[in-house]
Amino acid sequence: MLTLSLLMMATPGPIWIGVDALESDVPPVLVERLQVGAAEFLGLRQAEKANIQGWQDRLAAVDAAFRQGNLEASRGAVVRLIADLTADSHPWLESVDLLADALLMLGQIQLLLDDELGAAAAFQSHHALRPQSPPNPSLYRPVVLKAYDRLAVTTLAGARRSLQVQVRPAGATIWLDGKPRGQAPMTVSALLPGRHYLRIVAGARSVQQIVDLGNEGRVIGADLGADAQTAGAFFAAWRERAGVERLQRAASASGHGRVRFAVGVVRVKEAFELFGLRIGSSGQIVGLGVVRLESAQASLGPVQEMLRGLRDGSAPPPSTSLSSRAFGQAPSRTKPVILGAIASGVLVAAAAAVGLTLWMQDSSGIVIEPGGLR
Repeated sequence: MLTLSLLMMATPGPIWIGVDALESDVPPVLVERLQVGAAEFLGLRQAEKANIQGWQDRLAAVDAAFRQGNLEASRGAVVRLIADLTADSHPWLESVDLLADALLMLGQIQLLLDDELGAAAAFQSHHALRPQSPPNPSLYRPVVLKAYDRLAVTTLAGARRSLQVQVRPAGATIWLDGKPRGQAPMTVSALLPGRHYLRIVAGARSVQQIVDLGNEGRVIGADLGADAQTAGAFFAAWRERAGVERLQRAASASGHGRVRFAVGVVRVKEAFELFGLRIGSSGQIVGLGVVRLESAQASLGPVQEMLRGLRDGSAPPPSTSLSSRAFGQAPSRTKPVILGAIASGVLVAAAAAVGLTLWMQDSSGIVIEPGGLR
């Protein structure tokens, strides 16, 4: 049984809730970019970034020892690095590519030490993680490339597994091998056999686990607890766009007397509007700002300025017109649907898709819920 560690820390000042896509047509890649950018700006990723740099330095040292011909020493060092990279105390959001590089290094070393079984295990683990990223021919010898194709690609050809994830609350974000896959409950199909790295995020809670897909698929269940349920209710209320009063009731129910701030994203044709709100301890919205990004790749400088105002309490109070845009219904989106339903005589019901949610409230931006996976 996997043991999960609790990384909750007391946080002075207002709590950063996160970035949420309020509509299903907001691209996940933009939400991920905003989450990462906001967390870096707010200083929530410092510990994680320090770990990444240390792991990169260790892999560079392994490569140097390997080039000097110290095969046994480099094998021991890379095995220890892989063990650290696959520990259950960090989120694998940025380190999966580094893990893949370490597995290729281990496979190469095992091959040169005439340990074909060890090389096969390392190569197959790499192929399961990054099936579309074979070894770079400019970095690896032809003998390594041929062995990788024979021991990993050919061996695993045609073998596919599925991973079914069932989560409370529904709508939690599923990350697999360091990449967002969608919202739970969901089934990820066509996975290669081997170890995969699952992380589930909902509200202030995150659980993660190494999932070994051997001879058959797996079903994973997770309960992220009451805090995730109340956070989910808050974001669900915002996505309903039913008005500021409805959102403030949800904020009061889920706030526990804490000052918080968050950002919601909507699409406006090819551009995006980001609504930032500061929520007082009683659940009242006391600050509201808006930033427009002309594209998903636009500079995040204006977003940082909005976050600074929300965090420091200098964001302006919500105006009636801006509140309507941020929390009210969007008639331009619903009108064509209603007219189409009247014209055809068919009653159409549309359900809003749940967007990405990530609460980051400790020094690393991650809160791990113990015992959440079963």
